[in-house]
Amino acid sequence: MRMVPAALLLALGSACSAGTAEPESVPAPSSSAPLEADPRPGTSPACAEVRDGIREFNAGNYTSTIAHFKAALPIAKTEAAADPSTAAQDLFEAVQYYADLLPADYPEAARSSPEFAKYKSITLGQCVPVPLEELPGGETPSPETQT
Repeated sequence: MRMVPAALLLALGSACSAGTAEPESVPAPSSSAPLEADPRPGTSPACAEVRDGIREFNAGNYTSTIAHFKAALPIAKTEAAADPSTAAQDLFEAVQYYADLLPADYPEAARSSPEFAKYKSITLGQCVPVPLEELPGGETPSPETQT
């Protein structure tokens, strides 16, 4: 979760309560604030393996799906250790979940598991859309065709 919206609301609230006709300028963020990871979807190094896992899942290749999530696991773990954001922690948790599923459990989990749905939302939210250079002909992926 980013702190910018809260800071913006505080700045707007103080400008409104000051009774001035013009809003006060919003102070620049403090240099002591922790830097957030790149907010653009799909920029995490773990996402390349996650996207490959999603592609394999969509093709019904569950063993290969798991292999990609297992490959993403140490990357996501390193990212989560370096980045205390909720997003990094969530991605690591999602990768761990998909890496631990058995191939035979994937179809049923995809249909009925609340955890599968939760982690699907996380991986799609953070690792998709796929960068255009990875798509043939610059196609835009359809969320319905992703994990």
